[in-house]
Amino acid sequence: MRNTLILPCETRVREFDAKLLLACHAVERGFDAIVGWKRSIDLNVLGLPGGIYVGKSVTNRNLLMFRILRRLGHMLTAWDEEGLVYASTDVYQRTKVGVEALNEPRCLFAWGEANAEAWRSVDGFAGTRIVVAGNPRADLLRPELRGYFGDQVAALRAEHGNFVLINTNFSRLNHFYASQSRQRKLLEDGGDIITDDADPRLGWAAHKAALFEAFKDMVPALARRFPDATIVVRPHPSENAQVWLDISADCSNVRVIHAGNIAAWLQAARVTIHNGCTTAVESYLLDRPAIAYQPVLSPEYDHYLPNGLSIPAVDLQGLADQVAASLAGGSTCCPTQEAERERLAREHIASRGRAPACDLILDGLEAYRRHTPHKPAITKRLAGVAAAEGRALFKRMAALIPNNPNHVAYQRHMFPPIGAAEVRAIVARFGRLLGRFEDIRVTPWQDNAFRLTRRR
Repeated sequence: MRNTLILPCETRVREFDAKLLLACHAVERGFDAIVGWKRSIDLNVLGLPGGIYVGKSVTNRNLLMFRILRRLGHMLTAWDEEGLVYASTDVYQRTKVGVEALNEPRCLFAWGEANAEAWRSVDGFAGTRIVVAGNPRADLLRPELRGYFGDQVAALRAEHGNFVLINTNFSRLNHFYASQSRQRKLLEDGGDIITDDADPRLGWAAHKAALFEAFKDMVPALARRFPDATIVVRPHPSENAQVWLDISADCSNVRVIHAGNIAAWLQAARVTIHNGCTTAVESYLLDRPAIAYQPVLSPEYDHYLPNGLSIPAVDLQGLADQVAASLAGGSTCCPTQEAERERLAREHIASRGRAPACDLILDGLEAYRRHTPHKPAITKRLAGVAAAEGRALFKRMAALIPNNPNHVAYQRHMFPPIGAAEVRAIVARFGRLLGRFEDIRVTPWQDNAFRLTRRR
């Protein structure tokens, strides 16, 4: 029996709470669960109990790890944390999907039918089973769990008052490490690496660069327009926050902050401003207003889902008008718009109006759990052990190299330390809201990774 569900998390503020919720549901179904920092779990893969590993994405960067897991006898499944929001199917397939990685898992979990169809239409897709289930991140936004963030929401409002939240997503232009700003390098090189005229990456980079410049102009302009409101800029986890600190240095009412789960910030803010950001979808699920600032429009590169769930603003004056209305408690959505937005949300998020995604995912796993695990031949297992040890050595050496995405400073930025006591408190908070999870035990497994079991 495959009784351990393995849930690696790359970005703590984005993934950890939701995957911990899924782990709690899994334990109630009779699983054990290991959940926590992906780096820690993957580096210690040889110590994992045999189980079902849920990969967080399907780019070919995952391929070596996927094959190691299979050779060691684990069953591999995956979803894509970034499979909800993208500019077009073509851009998504070229930038977020590797054909070999997509075909490696036994089962894929899609956010919704749109995500599933984007996978099915990949040239070379081998027909892997797809379960259209949603994602646990959406479960955290359901009415029964909104109180989970209550204390954080109250604290944010007490600290920042009547604030406007601006979420940025320019990590490919403004990465934590400049050397990793791939779109910036693409523009500087004039797209020399692109050999296919149909490749959308250069056009997409130019579109994002224009939006980046517009957002840098927008932040101080809004700060001057609303001097009595606090403007909180929340950069993407992979972004260099210094850019935003520099442009707002003369604005006393602007704060640049990246901390805490985004759902708490969305609930605490009077309104959220973005362009093509997943946080707009989360705002919609929380019944909170979001404005899509679109001073540059592109049918090829605009992210239609988050922008479609938002109030549009195409220039600074229109944006200021919408912000003023939101600060005053007004709304500009009509019933017809709301009906279309709800249709759009249900097309992309399978659990909207249905059972929680945690239940749908675990339903999809039951068939595999009942099967006797395949035991790899000794030669395959030895190859897996050797590959795991080689990969771990490379990652540990890379952690010492400045400006490398494996560097310890960047890794700790993406997943700050968390202790077992804090994890137990989160599980208890889930339990109080849902009336369950009383018999779950949390113990440390590795650095920033935890094992959840049922108390015997």
